[in-house]
Amino acid sequence: MMAIEHVHIPSAGCSAKQPRAATWIDETCGRVAERLASIAGIKAVALGGSRARGTAREDSDVDLGLYYDPGEPFAIDALDAATCELDDRHTSGLVTPFGGWGTGVNGGGWLLIGAHHVDLLYRDLRRVRAVIERCIRGEIDAVYQLGHPMGFQNQIYAGEIHVCQPLYDPAAVLAPLKQLVAAYPPCMRRALVDKHLFDAQFEIEIAAGPAARGDLVYVNQCLTQAAGFMVLVLYALNERFFLNEKNSFIESGSFALRPHNLHREIERILGQPGDSAVTLTRSVAAMRSIAANLRDFCQEKYPPDPSAGRDIAVL
Repeated sequence: MMAIEHVHIPSAGCSAKQPRAATWIDETCGRVAERLASIAGIKAVALGGSRARGTAREDSDVDLGLYYDPGEPFAIDALDAATCELDDRHTSGLVTPFGGWGTGVNGGGWLLIGAHHVDLLYRDLRRVRAVIERCIRGEIDAVYQLGHPMGFQNQIYAGEIHVCQPLYDPAAVLAPLKQLVAAYPPCMRRALVDKHLFDAQFEIEIAAGPAARGDLVYVNQCLTQAAGFMVLVLYALNERFFLNEKNSFIESGSFALRPHNLHREIERILGQPGDSAVTLTRSVAAMRSIAANLRDFCQEKYPPDPSAGRDIAVL
């Protein structure tokens, strides 16, 4: 019998310290982890996402990270057989090859277990460590990824490790990784704030010309991107690990460090950006003001590094 760790999975509004009867989620995670633990090459299985953070809704997916050594990877066929057993539909072909979902997400599978969605995500241990070490040095980037409007941010790996709850980890491979991000990395914070303040301003400024020509779609894309970059700034400013764009705007509205009315004003602009050159130009100007206020707020609460080469004050 494999050693599967019992992890209490808090739901939204439920303190992780409050004892309660095992739920369907607890039981399913244990059963899935035990089955996956029998597959050679799977070094660890960890609960992630909103379930690990205690912010899940009743209908939230269950995200399970499957950690492996690329030098000794698990066999996709073995995982396919296991998921065929576990899934309600008992069908094969539910999981991807390694890299099937792109550079950042890697691969995985979408399962249906007990009429609940359970997502498997492959995580290459060597890559995870390398990316986290880059983040710690302040080397941040993102790659194009379906489902991630802002791209798959490399900081997501740091956030995943920080929040994940190991269900199966006999060799404790996740422990040293979690130690790396036990606290929010200061260089990552500095880099994210500086870069994404600039990025937000850039997206707004390049929308000005198209706005004057009434290019509705392009302007909306730019302003939405700018709003996304400002959310990333708020996460870093508040030293909150970022995992996903979903619900991030709403969550950041409760952060301690945030300009007054930023969220309300962004919602107002994106809710009615306009459909003419005049109204689109007005929306660009309004978003420019929001970004400038955020820049000033950051300079007050978290003064920029004077050694940084990029001028974020003036584009």
